[in-house]
Amino acid sequence: MEETFTAGIRPGGLTEGREIRILICHILSELGEPMSFDEMTEAILADGTANYFEFADALAELKETDCVIAFKTDSGINEYTVTDTGRAAARTLEGDLPLSVREKSVQSAKNIIQRRRIEKENLVSITKTEDGYMIHIRVTDIGTDLMDLSLFMPTREQALAVKERFLGDPAGTYMGVLETLAGKF
Repeated sequence: MEETFTAGIRPGGLTEGREIRILICHILSELGEPMSFDEMTEAILADGTANYFEFADALAELKETDCVIAFKTDSGINEYTVTDTGRAAARTLEGDLPLSVREKSVQSAKNIIQRRRIEKENLVSITKTEDGYMIHIRVTDIGTDLMDLSLFMPTREQALAVKERFLGDPAGTYMGVLETLAGKF
């Protein structure tokens, strides 16, 4: 029977709070920008690197020791950033973690941050209609929006698939629509 705090951790994953604390500081140091609790959870737990409970405990300990600080964004989301103390600890102790764990977790965190930027700059909403779903896609810019498009999809699953495909490559979608409607420039 698996231990509660090792359940779901892949072989080679982190099982000690100390290792998880180092990894959290390492990720935040490498990114150079804050992450929400949910984003960090996804980055560290997605591939079975650590257990949720151990991760949550490690983050709480890092806050208590002033290695990370929490703050609320304008939208009311709690985000965390590493302090100089946490950054120094990560640099000093990062060699205690396997390189593959560090690289994979940092890449996962970068992908999450990139997705956040894409979702902020490219707005997608899905609305239920009488006979299906409307998906509304808007590509924003500094001035006038670049694209504002609504599509009907018969099922929610199809609407969600369109949303994910669009968010996977907003610039490619925009260029494809532009080329289809306006031709090659």
